[in-house]
Amino acid sequence: MATKIVTDGLCVYFQKFCPVHGNSQNLVHKDLSVYLETQHYVKPAWIPREFSGKSEKPCPQGCGFCKRHEQHLCLPIIEITSKCNLTCPICIADAGRKWEMSVEEFRIVIDGLIRAEKQVDVLNISGGEPLIHSRVLEIVDEALSRPEIVRVSLSTNGLALLQHSHLVHELYNRNVVVSLQFDGFDDNVYQALRGRKLLKQKMRILDLLAKTGISTSLTVTAASRINIAQLPKIVDYFFSQPHVVSMMIQPLSFAGRASKLTDQIERLSVADIIKLLDGTDNGRINASDFAPLPCSHPLCFSLAYYLVLDNGDTVSLNRLVDASTMLDSLANRTIFGLDSEEYDRLKDMVYEMWSGPSGSVPDSDTVMKTIRNILDDISSLNFDAQRAFTAAEKYIKSIFIHSFQDVETFDLSRARRCCQAYPLPDGRLMPVCVYNVLYRGASGSLAMKRGGSLLKTSEKGNK
Repeated sequence: MATKIVTDGLCVYFQKFCPVHGNSQNLVHKDLSVYLETQHYVKPAWIPREFSGKSEKPCPQGCGFCKRHEQHLCLPIIEITSKCNLTCPICIADAGRKWEMSVEEFRIVIDGLIRAEKQVDVLNISGGEPLIHSRVLEIVDEALSRPEIVRVSLSTNGLALLQHSHLVHELYNRNVVVSLQFDGFDDNVYQALRGRKLLKQKMRILDLLAKTGISTSLTVTAASRINIAQLPKIVDYFFSQPHVVSMMIQPLSFAGRASKLTDQIERLSVADIIKLLDGTDNGRINASDFAPLPCSHPLCFSLAYYLVLDNGDTVSLNRLVDASTMLDSLANRTIFGLDSEEYDRLKDMVYEMWSGPSGSVPDSDTVMKTIRNILDDISSLNFDAQRAFTAAEKYIKSIFIHSFQDVETFDLSRARRCCQAYPLPDGRLMPVCVYNVLYRGASGSLAMKRGGSLLKTSEKGNK
């Protein structure tokens, strides 16, 4: 569709023309100055080792990645089942069917992923609800057996952990990060977003994860007028729990089942979420803590990192080093992994704080002590990536904001820069928003075919 990016001096819009439906205009960003500022954070990309898409087809029909793609894969997401124990009105995957991936099929997907990527910092296992997969632990073990995969996370609504409490211990023993769907501390929120009241169950799940001490990430879907007032309390919980290492806030995307809600819920952007977080937790979070993730398109991701001090306080890394310096080490990854590059940067940080003017860093003595402890921990590991990432979680908390595209906001320039994708059994790496907007539908999943196996689907090369 022919599209122009236009502004009224305040906001940024897509101005579209369709020969069937005529002209239309969709909001892209509510702040022109912030929109322009984000464009400065784009970094040169790493290119995948292998392209499985078809460049001869027009973009994005040949996607997967083709040679027109402008970034490698930072965060792969493998959907191992379409089965789910909830029927969320906002489900982007429209989950609920009876398909699940076999261990053999998962192995084939991993093989293709590793051919394209030298190292995978984090592999996310998703669904549907992955914990109701009949062989989920075998699938996790297959991922963990690959030395190229540094860390495995698993996205879940958590309900299966209450029915099968041994699962949390199995995941803990495997050093898996549990990415828990958590939308707030109000039953009305869950009724609206998840189709039923779940607060009691969610609180029991939080308690179970805390008692186990398993590394946990909170995944929050932010919906205007439904749960944005919950964000300060969620942030407070995030900072108060040592085992909660990160938080992902996703503005509601009007895709999947949520495509029916465009007239009922106001669209939120990454910038809107940052404004809502500014000043929360007694001023612990500032808008200046956030910067676009440089490996993706600047409108897709924003992030903030917080150093956990020995006294329990936290300080934004953006207040210790300038944003461009910090983001240079994140140019082609999504997480602060404390590899050799970050290790050298931490050493430089100690010197800068020691030699800089007094008062330039808040509580600089405590900050320097904490950084020296990190250096001591990491230096003993000989930069073993898996152990270094685990050590980093003791000291670094992360807040990510990720805005998925939908039919109204789909932008090829963002899709070409996408660093988050679904690896498929035929070797293709399908950018998440291309997948969600263009390829989901009646079949629910590109990797699934009704009445047939995933392997047969991959041989035909389409859904």
